[in-house]
Amino acid sequence: MLAADERIANRIVDMAKRRESTVYQTVNDILEQALRVEEMGLNLDEVVSERGMIEKARKMGLTFTMENLLYDVVELAYDNSKDKLSEMWREVGSWYGKFFSNKANDGMGYFEEAMTLLTLGNPVFNIERGKKDVVTVSCVGEGFTPGFTSVLSLFIEGVFETFGMTLDDKENSKGIIRLRFKTPR
Repeated sequence: MLAADERIANRIVDMAKRRESTVYQTVNDILEQALRVEEMGLNLDEVVSERGMIEKARKMGLTFTMENLLYDVVELAYDNSKDKLSEMWREVGSWYGKFFSNKANDGMGYFEEAMTLLTLGNPVFNIERGKKDVVTVSCVGEGFTPGFTSVLSLFIEGVFETFGMTLDDKENSKGIIRLRFKTPR
């Protein structure tokens, strides 16, 4: 015998109807999946949350790839056509800045979420909101090549310029991006 909160039980009944299944079978399917997650040594909340992140990334037009391959391919392109590649990344940043702005008032929170999705794995991305008119963006990736660091910085600059901010300070080195933006008065 299983007991459940009435709201949850009603949601399961609704789910069974949508699936054209019985409540018995639906509950067994749910429990079976929960047990599979547990047996894999994972946490069900984390699995659902991470799947949600992947779905959000997909809807934003983001894609996942092998990290080292991406960095190496960008580095090769950067070595062969630095100016063209730099222009492309800045333009894509501007486009995504418009995309993020259309999703929320200032778009910054949406951008931060997207960058968290883009930097799954080792890189660390952070936005610090200082005084009303100052925002500091940092991104650290131990696997970033010099070229990738440069173009990712330009992508971020393109986004923030679209948000109406100007670059006030830039400290980049291989694998480390630190940008400070100000809102013009």
